[in-house]
Amino acid sequence: MAKNKKEAEIKADTAPANENADAMTFSEAEAVSENAPKKKGGFNRRKLKYGSIAAAITIIVVAIVVLVNVIVNIASNKVNMSIDLTTNGNFEISQQTIDYLETLNQPVNIVCLSDELTFQTATYIYYKQAYEVLKKYSIYSDYINLKFVDMVSDPTYAERYKESYKGEISQYSIIVENEANGRIKVFGIQDLYNTESQFDYSSFSYYDVPVSSKAEQEITSAIMYVTDPDPIKAVVFNSETSGTSYDNVFNLLSANGYEVSEMDPLSGTIPEETDIVVINAPLNDYDSSVIDMLYAFLDNGGKLGKSLIYFADYSQKTTSNIDTFLEEWGIRVENGIVADSDVNNLQSQNLYVIRDYIAENDYSTNLASATLPVIDFQSRPLTLLFDNKDTRSTVPLLQTKDTAFIMTEEIQQAIKDGDASGIQYGVQTTMALGRKHIFDEDNNLVFSNVLVIGSSETLDESFTSTTYFNNGDYFVSVVNTMAGKNSGISIVAKDLGSDSFDMDQGTANRYFILFIIAVPAAVLIIGAVVFIRRRSK
Repeated sequence: MAKNKKEAEIKADTAPANENADAMTFSEAEAVSENAPKKKGGFNRRKLKYGSIAAAITIIVVAIVVLVNVIVNIASNKVNMSIDLTTNGNFEISQQTIDYLETLNQPVNIVCLSDELTFQTATYIYYKQAYEVLKKYSIYSDYINLKFVDMVSDPTYAERYKESYKGEISQYSIIVENEANGRIKVFGIQDLYNTESQFDYSSFSYYDVPVSSKAEQEITSAIMYVTDPDPIKAVVFNSETSGTSYDNVFNLLSANGYEVSEMDPLSGTIPEETDIVVINAPLNDYDSSVIDMLYAFLDNGGKLGKSLIYFADYSQKTTSNIDTFLEEWGIRVENGIVADSDVNNLQSQNLYVIRDYIAENDYSTNLASATLPVIDFQSRPLTLLFDNKDTRSTVPLLQTKDTAFIMTEEIQQAIKDGDASGIQYGVQTTMALGRKHIFDEDNNLVFSNVLVIGSSETLDESFTSTTYFNNGDYFVSVVNTMAGKNSGISIVAKDLGSDSFDMDQGTANRYFILFIIAVPAAVLIIGAVVFIRRRSK
């Protein structure tokens, strides 16, 4: 009987589960499974579950990053997403250009004959500066199409322009074109900068170093040129000059949308379509034939509508014919140079005199900033012979303070001798405009103008290539107003020498604490917390 009892117990232990055992849920079974000892190398559903979630999250994050990167790249072509920290905004374009681009209503192509990567990644910083400026034009106007063409992979691309442009087009050339009218303008990357020569003692040779950027000048000027059906034409007399090179006058006008050429007044004649003649401080007087040519140009067959710009210089020889011509327009160029007894009206030394704008006229309305000074170097004083006379009038444009005086050789010697009693102080005019008017057949006023500037040094590149002075900006504003170029803008070069980002010590300390201490510490703390939590699970 004992034997039978033992067999019955064994059968009970090994018998199949009863019907209630079939009611065990999946979750209970999973819990039992999770609590049961794991065989080494066995299948772990929990690891699979969390591993799959982690992988999915990683894929989603990577996809989001890629998508955001694509969106940002697309948006960066139409939205300005960069911040320019340079003092002069070297990587931006001026508000004047932005306003002009908003008025643009013709498609314009800007084609750079180089691959885009070269401009983006070149170690030569000025390529990067040019690239950033170029991009701004397509960002601020839907009518600007900026594209890059690699001349290495497409060497025949430039041939499409051979009918409309006879000059040389090569790698790194920049082409601005209006396909509608076929007008184009071409310049090289080196044309976007003003340079100065520096001596390299290691090679005992000179090399050119960019000192200011005229990228915005060149590009905006080119757009204005190709979209203007009738640009204002200027001719610069290439006479022997006693003043600064007339090249800078040529470049300033050309960079601001004027179509500029040059001629020899002793052997050529002024083209009929010319609107402006520029005479830059001729060393010697003109003969009567040249003076007669100037009279005929300004009279324009009785229709007027022409302008002349004349620069004087303290080192000129006797110019009696020119002086008589100018006096008929109400302006006399005096001998001596303008000085000032008040050091507050000087810049650096007593020969650099700060001049004031005349607020009563409209010739400074196009200035980006009317607070910057205009200065000159050894300017000859101008005397206005009348305010109004028949159909003629004069307008002072720049004048000194009443502490100024005329420095002649006699006065200079007297000052050296300690005698200043002969000095006559008073306001001196250094830029003025003479005008003659008629009424046309529609009863509209039409003017011919003669602009006289007392010193050719006023437009020296050292003054016009910096943002500290208004010399170039004011000159272009006056010429635009005088020539009726009301839609024009004034663009001067941007000084690259002041390209720095300065901060005080307090700001530097705050940035140090934030980026060197706080951010790394926060990353370490977050990483430690995540690690500890995962280890505890």
